[in-house]
Amino acid sequence: MKIVLSTVRGGKTAWADQAAADYSARIGRYFGFEERVFKPSSGEDEAARLLEAVPARAWLVVLDERGATMRSEGVAKLLEDVAMSGCTPLWLAIGGAYGHSPMVRERARTLLCLSPMVLNHAVARVVMLEQLYRACTIRAGEPYHHG
Repeated sequence: MKIVLSTVRGGKTAWADQAAADYSARIGRYFGFEERVFKPSSGEDEAARLLEAVPARAWLVVLDERGATMRSEGVAKLLEDVAMSGCTPLWLAIGGAYGHSPMVRERARTLLCLSPMVLNHAVARVVMLEQLYRACTIRAGEPYHHG
């Protein structure tokens, strides 16, 4: 299975880029992994570019404040469900400053809320990557997670 994390962001945040590189390498020990960056633009243009990039067979998880919250074990189960479904890739999408448009939310197979608090995009990226890594270790029965 392959995992793709897409983000809408401009500029660089050195601390987040460093953390993302670390977690990306860790995730890569379990699954193929790729990050895709989309430059910010109008909401409809962002949506169109994202939806054009997401393969038809992908399991799209949209990070959105309207989504369900999930424990780390739930993220591990999501990985298992996607692996068993034959959908490829698992595509997680972090939206731009104004979130995702309705057409992106409608295409999503899963709406996921990272926190009831509003998170900066760099923070959301690092949190999602850490949770993906944690889910990988839960599935592998490794001691990283102490749930």
